[in-house]
Amino acid sequence: MPVTPIVVGAIFDVKNDAGPDGRQRLEAAMLAVDLVNRRGGVALPSGERRPLQLVVFDAAGQPDLAEPAFRRLVADGALAILGPTDAESAALLRPMAESAAVPTIVLHESASRESSAWRWTFALAASPEEALAATIDFFTASGVDRLAWLAPRTMEASGLRRELVRLSGAANMQVVSEEIYPPGEEEHTRRLARLQAAEPRVILAWPRDSHEGAAVARDAAKVPNLVPVFLGSAAANAATLSLTGDAAAVVRTVTLRLPVADDLWDHDPLTPAIRDFRREMQARTGRMPTSEAAGAWDAVRLIVATLERTGSPPGLPTRAALRDGLEATTDYVGASGLIAFNSRRHAGLDRRALVVARSEGRRWRLPP
Repeated sequence: MPVTPIVVGAIFDVKNDAGPDGRQRLEAAMLAVDLVNRRGGVALPSGERRPLQLVVFDAAGQPDLAEPAFRRLVADGALAILGPTDAESAALLRPMAESAAVPTIVLHESASRESSAWRWTFALAASPEEALAATIDFFTASGVDRLAWLAPRTMEASGLRRELVRLSGAANMQVVSEEIYPPGEEEHTRRLARLQAAEPRVILAWPRDSHEGAAVARDAAKVPNLVPVFLGSAAANAATLSLTGDAAAVVRTVTLRLPVADDLWDHDPLTPAIRDFRREMQARTGRMPTSEAAGAWDAVRLIVATLERTGSPPGLPTRAALRDGLEATTDYVGASGLIAFNSRRHAGLDRRALVVARSEGRRWRLPP
């Protein structure tokens, strides 16, 4: 008689226009499931082994597709749900997950905010606030006492500026100048020059995406003797360096460890997990994996690890038991970083997951 599998649902954006990150999330989740099943399935504490099944819906980044996909997965008995991967769908599905009492691991950074009010929803992406905190930590360790701020005119950037003032004040660091630009602006030379005139030790720019990050990096090369420029986490990907071209200045960014896997410290407990993930994904896809893919990989593996250490009666595990087990996670070693939850915080990644890297040609490298 066939053994009933443990079903995990996923709501991803894998349409052709979603780019490589959307497809890589799916490939990483599928690979994680395959590896579990190759070793015989999920080894439950009762002694049973059950295969793991991934049921995927492609919501194409559209909330009107994500909502029925979520309802279908709940009705069909999915033990847990991964995704969605876009901000609007994540905001829509969070209250649905709470109402349906289904453990849901959201893979978009916006879901890391206000997680203290959640019971059934968990997040596996570092929030911009944590990325900013990690950057300020780096400045403190480097002796930076004066910085300048460059950001788009958006609500998110406005909120981050308030957090910047709080964090820098606590670190006895002064924000000496700031420039705000219209979203999508690609000319920053004069803004950077004005910031330089205030004599900061560093300039911290917080672009919305790779295109804005690349524009800042290109124009930084046009300002003589410019102080070091640091970019926010939205720029921490290979696309930023590809878009900058060869004329860009050296810039820094705050990033998860995966993009700098070759430079990681051997004594870091995260290094083996990150390099194992990269090796498995390269063997499967022939491509370097993205940080977004690491989140999907970690979500599947975290569910399996939780089921294997959480006691339950014989038979299929319950959603409630999985939820309680996830909430009790302490420093799980993932490809994204150390993952930890508790009853007051359901955002699994904090500033410890992040490092500062510098551009070197078309690669991000750890500073020497």
